[in-house]
Amino acid sequence: MTSINNKLENNPSMDPEVEMMFCAPPNITLNRNSTVVRNSSKFNRNVLPELEADIDGIWTDRLKTNPKLYNGTKFRLDSTELNANNVKLNIGITSYKDFIGTNWSPNATELQGKGDTHLKNPQAFMSDALGVGALLLSLDNYVTFQMRSLDCGEACGMWDVPGGHAEPKEIVGKKLMTEIDIDDMDSAKITNEIYDSILREVVDEVNVPMKCLSDPLLMGICRNNTSAGRPSAEFLIRCSLKSNEIRDLYLQGNQAEADESTCIRLLTLDEVLNMTGEHEMWKNMAPSSKGCITLAKHFKF
Repeated sequence: MTSINNKLENNPSMDPEVEMMFCAPPNITLNRNSTVVRNSSKFNRNVLPELEADIDGIWTDRLKTNPKLYNGTKFRLDSTELNANNVKLNIGITSYKDFIGTNWSPNATELQGKGDTHLKNPQAFMSDALGVGALLLSLDNYVTFQMRSLDCGEACGMWDVPGGHAEPKEIVGKKLMTEIDIDDMDSAKITNEIYDSILREVVDEVNVPMKCLSDPLLMGICRNNTSAGRPSAEFLIRCSLKSNEIRDLYLQGNQAEADESTCIRLLTLDEVLNMTGEHEMWKNMAPSSKGCITLAKHFKF
C-alpha cells in the first residue's frame, strides 16, 4: 500500500501552479467500482480558534465583490492510498466559505506553515474542498475547453475544462456544514456522488446530454498551488458526439450553467497531450485545467 499525501515523487508537473497528488497507474483502471471512500470527521480541517474570525471577514469581503457566491457544503479530501486494485480517498466535510477563507486567504502560506510545524501536515488547517474536472473527449478525439466568465469564484477569464465540486447536499439535502455528521454518511453514496458530480457538471456547463457520456475514469488528483494546495480529481469522460456537435449544443446557450463561461474551444487530443508551457492557451489556463492536462499526459488512453 502506498500513501500519497503531497505531490507524487519523481513525477513532476510541467507548471509550478500544480502538483500531482496522485496519478492512476497504467496497469489499473480506476472507476467508481475501484474507488473506495473512507469518510470520517478525523479527515475534517483542524480548527484554529483565532482563524475563524478571519474566515468570516474574508467571506464577507468576497461577497461584496461577487454576491453570487454561495456557502454550500463540500467534501474535504485529506489524503489518498493506492492499493493493488483500488484507490482509497479519505474524506471529511467542509464548506465553500471555509475554502475561500483558508485556501484563498492572504495568509494561506502562513497557515500551511503552522500546519507543517504543529501537525507535520501543511494542509491540516486548510479547507481543501475537493474539486472535480473532466477531460471531455469527443468521438473524433477533440478535447473541450471553456473560457470562465468574470462571475466565477476562481480563475475568472481563463480557459478551463468542465468542472466543479462533488456536493454533500445531493446525499443529505441542503444542510449547513454543522448539521452534517460525515461519520454517518454512506461511503458508497459519497463515491457515487464524486463520479456523478462531474457528469452533471459536463451536462450543466457544456449542454451535452447525459446519455452521450461514458462513465468517468479517474486519471488522478492534482493540487492547485495558487489556492494553497486545493485538490481536484480529474476524470476522462468519452462523448459519443463529434466535436462540431458538442460545439453546436454549447452555443445553444440553454444549459443550466451557461453563465459560468463565455465561449468554447476544442483542441485535438494530440495537441493537448503535446501542449507545453509555451502554448498560447497555457498562458491563460486555469490551474485546475493545467492539472487535468498534466494527468492526461501520464494516462493510458
